[in-house]
Amino acid sequence: MAQGDGTRADSETALQRRDPYAINWRLVAAVVVLQAVLLVVSPPLVVFALIEVMIFALYASALNLLLSFSGMVSFGHAVYFGLGAYGLALSITHFDFPIVLGIIAGPLVSAFFGLVYGILCVQLTAIYAAMLTLACAEVTYAVVFQWFDVTGGDSGISGHVPTMLGLAPHQFGLVVLCVVTVAILMLWRVVYSPLGLTIRAVGQNPARAAALGHGRKSVQLIAFVISAFFSGVAGTLFGIFHGNVFPDYVGVLFTVDGLLMVVLGGLYSFGAGIYGAIVYKLLDNLAAHYFQYWQLVVGVIIVIVVIVSPSGIAGLVRRVVERIGRRL
Repeated sequence: MAQGDGTRADSETALQRRDPYAINWRLVAAVVVLQAVLLVVSPPLVVFALIEVMIFALYASALNLLLSFSGMVSFGHAVYFGLGAYGLALSITHFDFPIVLGIIAGPLVSAFFGLVYGILCVQLTAIYAAMLTLACAEVTYAVVFQWFDVTGGDSGISGHVPTMLGLAPHQFGLVVLCVVTVAILMLWRVVYSPLGLTIRAVGQNPARAAALGHGRKSVQLIAFVISAFFSGVAGTLFGIFHGNVFPDYVGVLFTVDGLLMVVLGGLYSFGAGIYGAIVYKLLDNLAAHYFQYWQLVVGVIIVIVVIVSPSGIAGLVRRVVERIGRRL
C-alpha cells in the first residue's frame, strides 16, 4: 500500500510538471526582475513610458478575458477603466476617504457598475450585446461630462492625490510593477481554473455548456464583473499616475485602444493584452515623437502585423518558439 501511494504521488507530481497551464515562476521572476532593473536605471521619460505600458497591459488583459474566453465583445469597456479613476477621485474629494481607502474604492466602483451593466448586457447575445455595452458607455460618458457639481464636467478632477503619490518615477514604477504582476497572475488563475474552463466552455459553445448545467448569462456575468474589476485596478493606477481624471477616461477612444491591443496581441491567447500593450504603446510613443502624422504610421503598422500574422503577436511568438524548439 505504501509503495502504491508513493507511485501515485510520483505520477501526480509528473502530471503537475507537464501541466501546460501551470505558472512558470522562473519566467515570471526573470521578467519582473528585468522590468525592475529597467525602471531603476532608465531616465524619467522611459520610466513614464514603461509605467503606461504596464497599466495598459493590465487593462487589455482584463478586456481580453471577455473577448477571447467568455464569448462577449465590449465596445464600452473604458467605462470600467475610467470609473476606477473616478471612484478614487470622488471617494477622496466628496466622501473624505483617506487615500488608501480611495485606492480600494476605485476597483470596487468599477466592479459594481460592471455588475449593473453586465446584468443588462448578458440578456442579449452577439452584436446586440456589444451595442448595448456601447450604449451603457455613452450614458456613463454623458453623466460624467455634464454632472459638473460632482464629476467636474469636462474639467475633470485634479489635485485629489499627489501625482504618483509623491514618489519618484522609478519608485512609483516599482509599485505599479508589483500591482500589475499580481493582478495578471490572478487573471491567469481565473482563466485556467475550473471557473475559467466554464467561462471558456460558455464562450465557445453556449448550447453545450447549458446542457452540462452552466447557464450562459450567469457565467458571462461573472466574467464581466471580474473583467470590470481588473479594468478598474488599471484605471485607478492611471488616475494616480497622472494625478487627475477626465471624462475621456471613460470615452470611446480608450475602448478602441484596448480593442486594438487585444487584436494586435492575438485573440484567444492569454498574453494578447500584454503583447498588444507593449507593441501598441511603444509604437504610439515612438511614432508621435518622430512623425507628424503618427496615427497614420501606427495604423499602417498594425494593418501589416495583422495581415502577416492573423493570430497576432502571440501567434507569431508561438511559431518562433516552436521553430526554435524543433531545431534544438
